[in-house]
Amino acid sequence: MLNVSDDFNKAMKAENRRFETRIKVGDRIFTKNDINSWVYSGGSISGETFQIGSTFSNSIKIEFCSILENIKELTEVTVEVGIATYDADYNYDNIPPEKVGSARVGYAKLIHYKPTVYEYVSIGTFYVTKCDPDRNENKTTLEASDRFVFLENEYVSELTYPASIRDVALEIANKSGSIINETNFSMISTSKINKPEGYTFRQAIGLIAQFEAGYARFSRINQLEIMQLIDPKFAVSPAEYFQKGLTKNELMYKIGGISCTVSVQSESGNEQVTYLAGSNTGPQIVLENKVMTQSLLETIYQKISNVNFYPFTLNWRGNPALETGDWLTLTDRDGTPFKTPNLSYTLTFKGGLTATSSANTNSSAQTVSAYSPPLNQIIKEINSRVDAAGKNSVYDGTEEPPYPKEGDIWFKKNGPDDEIWIYTKLADGTYDWVMTTSTRLSDEIQEKIDNSVPSDEIVKTINLSQEMDGKEWLKITGAKIWLTDQTRIDDAIIQDAMIGNLSASKLTAGTINASDVNIINLNASNISTGTLTAVDIEGVKIKGSKITSVGEDFSMLQDNGAITWIRNSDGKEIFKFFTTLMNLKEGNVRLEVSDSGSLSIYSKKMNKNFLSFSGVGTNMSGYANLDKLSITGDSNSLSYTPTSFEYQSDG
Repeated sequence: MLNVSDDFNKAMKAENRRFETRIKVGDRIFTKNDINSWVYSGGSISGETFQIGSTFSNSIKIEFCSILENIKELTEVTVEVGIATYDADYNYDNIPPEKVGSARVGYAKLIHYKPTVYEYVSIGTFYVTKCDPDRNENKTTLEASDRFVFLENEYVSELTYPASIRDVALEIANKSGSIINETNFSMISTSKINKPEGYTFRQAIGLIAQFEAGYARFSRINQLEIMQLIDPKFAVSPAEYFQKGLTKNELMYKIGGISCTVSVQSESGNEQVTYLAGSNTGPQIVLENKVMTQSLLETIYQKISNVNFYPFTLNWRGNPALETGDWLTLTDRDGTPFKTPNLSYTLTFKGGLTATSSANTNSSAQTVSAYSPPLNQIIKEINSRVDAAGKNSVYDGTEEPPYPKEGDIWFKKNGPDDEIWIYTKLADGTYDWVMTTSTRLSDEIQEKIDNSVPSDEIVKTINLSQEMDGKEWLKITGAKIWLTDQTRIDDAIIQDAMIGNLSASKLTAGTINASDVNIINLNASNISTGTLTAVDIEGVKIKGSKITSVGEDFSMLQDNGAITWIRNSDGKEIFKFFTTLMNLKEGNVRLEVSDSGSLSIYSKKMNKNFLSFSGVGTNMSGYANLDKLSITGDSNSLSYTPTSFEYQSDG
């Protein structure tokens, strides 16, 4: 069931209802003034049998009161219906008559300033399959179906098999271009199946729905989903029925067994094998599924073995928030409430709204003659278990246990609800089954829930007044309070003392101002990019990297022990100072000078060169500008001045 407001449901049950509709065909929007009617047909697990794996295509038929031109096949159509949750025509005051002199002024109608308010729900997204303009009647009939019209192409899987059912479902959706309900798909089974071949996308997603014991559908917001029956606790009161609107089959439908015939490879070739699960009595479900196995069939049966309901047809006022697959609580002519699923749903809009809900499943018993499941004896044993005291039996199922004795317990499945019955001695001395508890809420409790304080009023109650003096606080204590991603915390209200431990791994965005933070023991291996500016580095070994110092005119590069000076203007290498191996691999320090370059040792104090070496072409020159040069050995020396040259020896 769609999520709507309490005002919406209240307006739906009101005696006077005002509706509006919005229909978008391509880029054009129409309202109820532009149409004569529309009829929506929806289905789930509908048919003569409980059709798990159904891919019912919801459809709509719209009759416009004009000629629509240029409507192309598969044009997108969206339909919404709204109900007036506030109707201005019913919200006005009658002013009592007053006398003016001897004249009487009659009742005056005071029109309220607030306009009518509509709350809309989506009926679905459809695609045009037929458009029939009738120029004689000046009308156009348009028929459209949901997105299953795009799933009729062949499905060719590219997965590696065996593959999980969930992976196959995701591939079907991706290849067919369908948007999925991610939460819904995350709950699909991960059991392995073989490759499904020879199916369309629509048939293949039907196989997935079979394994989930449900049906496939495109939701009202056009998302692909695999659904099972859901109980929204929705009741339709007899006041909402049309005259003689309810037809109930008094023979309850309950699944007897399931069978599926598959082709299995054997030594003699392909053989047809029929897998069976459940009982050979009662209504039978026959599946077609080439990749079915006995184990998977047993799992499917366990999911639906307790489904039971009374087939019915109900013509009533309708509620567009109700969906196919929702359980309904109805009341029969005897005043007895019962639950039954809304398997087929038709909504008709002609300014007002009417509906037909039904579950016309064949509930007559039948027997499959070739049915001989191996688990029959086990099932019979489970259906009658002895309790811990060893005196009474415990039964389950929908059929009344035969030959009970006082104190026996019966776990009875009643639609979506579970009931516990005990065989009890009554006041008149007779014995009968007495229901002691049920998951179905009593009418009294359900009424209290329905009339409880709305959620918005609870919020208003908890939202304490801003005029509080600070002495009153709302304190919530609990070990299982869960704040979801939609919880809102205002800016700048969490203080330092409110944070226990903060993991830096949670910081994924933003800026940390280093002027406000001192970082110690930083692991440099985690610095992978960026620029370090104005940093003093002490006591550090730099390994395996090139160091470049860039100046205005020259750059210095240190690499592998060599220091190279490069001219920035043209990138030319000027000098290179490095070590090399010579002779007996003895070390040699070498200074390389570029072409036509020179080497000088310069005295800044005296503003002249001590030594200067240069080379032009193939000639090399050396110059010295010294007042004295001395060369001293162990026992001799040689000295030079501009006016003398002296050699001394101690020997």
